[in-house]
Amino acid sequence: MDVVAAAGSGAGRVGRYFTVVSALPSSVFFLYVYVLAKTGAWGGQLRWKSVATLDPGQLLLVGVAALVLALVLNPVQVGLVRLFEGYWGATSLGRQLAVMRTMHHRRRRYSYLDEQQSAARQVANLEAAGRVSLRSADASAGLVEAALRRDRSRDVVADYPEEYSAILPTRLGNVLRRYEQSAGQPYGIDALRSIPRLAMVAGERELEFMRDQRMQMELAVRTAFLALVAVVVTMAFMWRHGFWLLLALLPYAFAFIAYRGATALAREYGVSLAVMVDLSRFRLYDELRLPQLRSYTEELAQNRRLMRVFGSTRVDLGEYRESAADSVSPESPVSTPDDEESVEG
Repeated sequence: MDVVAAAGSGAGRVGRYFTVVSALPSSVFFLYVYVLAKTGAWGGQLRWKSVATLDPGQLLLVGVAALVLALVLNPVQVGLVRLFEGYWGATSLGRQLAVMRTMHHRRRRYSYLDEQQSAARQVANLEAAGRVSLRSADASAGLVEAALRRDRSRDVVADYPEEYSAILPTRLGNVLRRYEQSAGQPYGIDALRSIPRLAMVAGERELEFMRDQRMQMELAVRTAFLALVAVVVTMAFMWRHGFWLLLALLPYAFAFIAYRGATALAREYGVSLAVMVDLSRFRLYDELRLPQLRSYTEELAQNRRLMRVFGSTRVDLGEYRESAADSVSPESPVSTPDDEESVEG
């Protein structure tokens, strides 16, 4: 899906992406480090008054450093997103952490699914016992509370993939995985295989909607990453200054808020992918010169074959010939080159 971010984008959009996702967070990060350095905390004596005196040369150096960091991090943005999704490498430590967090999320999904079902039964029982609907103004507090628990649990469960085997170690990873599997599912379309191709034929409105959601999500991920780095930097500066070490909680709070924001934005990004599949799939069929579909069943059958072609490194053109042959009835006339010449004449 990472091809989608660049699909159809011109130089103006690339420049906007770099400014928003790369340059802005890097500038804020280095400005924060510059303020810490100006306090003199690294040398041992803390002087907050010195922050008020700004050196233009030093600020220029901060700007250059921010630009360099932005240039370095921009190509690895995909890796940062994958890191926050829970892809932590093949090392022993990475595997152990991934297993631990995956088990946590499996238990969490099961717990909330159980609570959702329990609360739904409680709502039904209370409505039946009191003969009062939840829609009524006379609904009891217990009925409303049970409905709120049901809805809250349903929202949490909805952030996970349907299958336990697909659950990842992080919230962000699970939200993205859910939409990777569900976008296009009603039509038999595998999103991971089809989205890069759909991006080549999608309308400008669908692409712009998708790009905006992805840019906001990646900005939140980059902010969370640099805020975590700022936590380490703050601890390195302030570990000898007593309660000032608590200053590290400030960037940690930013990291926490940014990560939760990235998770929320991942939902919107997933919705944008689903919308692009809904609205652009017929354009893709036309570009691939696939036969005209006559029913939903035909679309499912065609897409099963198409997904095999998309997922294979050895394309079997028989998949297309089979589709074309199925779409022509025995009574349908078959045009020949001679027929075409006679029409032209």
